[in-house]
Amino acid sequence: MKSREWLIAVAVLTGVGFATVADAVVNIQNTGAGARSMAMGNSFVAVADDADAVFANPAGVGGIETKQIAYTNVSLLYGGIDGDNLGQHVVSYVQPLGGKLGLGLGFERIGSDLMSENGAFLSLALNLGKNLNLGINGKYLFWKVEDIPDDPVAGPDPLSGASAGAIGLDLGLLWQSPVKGAKVGLLLKNLNEPNVAKGTVRDADGNTDSDAGKLPMDLHLGVAYQVNPKSLVSVQWVVRDLGASSVDVPTGEMQEDGVTPKTSSESSRTTKLVVGGETRVVQGLMLRAGGSRFFEDDASGELNAGLGYAWTDKTRFDYSYHIPLDLVETNGAHRFSLGYQF
Repeated sequence: MKSREWLIAVAVLTGVGFATVADAVVNIQNTGAGARSMAMGNSFVAVADDADAVFANPAGVGGIETKQIAYTNVSLLYGGIDGDNLGQHVVSYVQPLGGKLGLGLGFERIGSDLMSENGAFLSLALNLGKNLNLGINGKYLFWKVEDIPDDPVAGPDPLSGASAGAIGLDLGLLWQSPVKGAKVGLLLKNLNEPNVAKGTVRDADGNTDSDAGKLPMDLHLGVAYQVNPKSLVSVQWVVRDLGASSVDVPTGEMQEDGVTPKTSSESSRTTKLVVGGETRVVQGLMLRAGGSRFFEDDASGELNAGLGYAWTDKTRFDYSYHIPLDLVETNGAHRFSLGYQF
């Protein structure tokens, strides 16, 4: 399988508008984590009340009162890839440390027999008061590409046999507002803008010390409201590449000197609105749905739905279906999670 086919498949898991590519390096953090958060459209930064908090908002780790462990597997329905075993696996663990501290560990992998991207997470959360938690993630993001056969036309693939990684930081806040049942969540992802391809991936000019693999800092701001004991709604605003305002792109026209191409300014920032919710229909059974809208010309959004069932107070199964509306021909992806608290 060639790099381009792999990127198309990963776009199904990530959502087409968030597939961040640096010469075929995809940001694994955009693929989502557990089935519960995915079913709600990943509008989870202000919820963050289970083991998915490690990925969605580390501040939520400080509010979890029991040990929790969760595992998620993703089944991709895209039929355009043969024999390459593309998939995603996510595991997380949360443990309270006394009354004011919480610890979280997480690992996620997306990839195939040819390529893989991985993230190892360490979350620490501190209770700053009755209604405010602060959390930080230290994470190591790394990827590896096996040997890719030379293309008869294009020649050697520049990523063949390559691997690299970088350390990243996330900062999160979770605030229980004065409005009963309403929480506000904030996440600054990739605070240090780690470069996961420096020294490995070449840019258009052939340089390996460029920002080709630099991951942008993102802002996630959300509000979750517990409507009643059975139902929860959540709204989240996401700004990807917070520090970017514009990039120069060629217009195809020449300057008056006949040599230098004219350029115009184009924004490289991506914005997204996500709405999600869940409701309990009978004891132990939850129904969930979510959707998103990208505010870009070339991407429309995503649809998500799912359910959860807790057959004991300690064990829970969650399922979600996700499809990007700009890639409906891929048939979307199923996500299955098992969670246990003790």
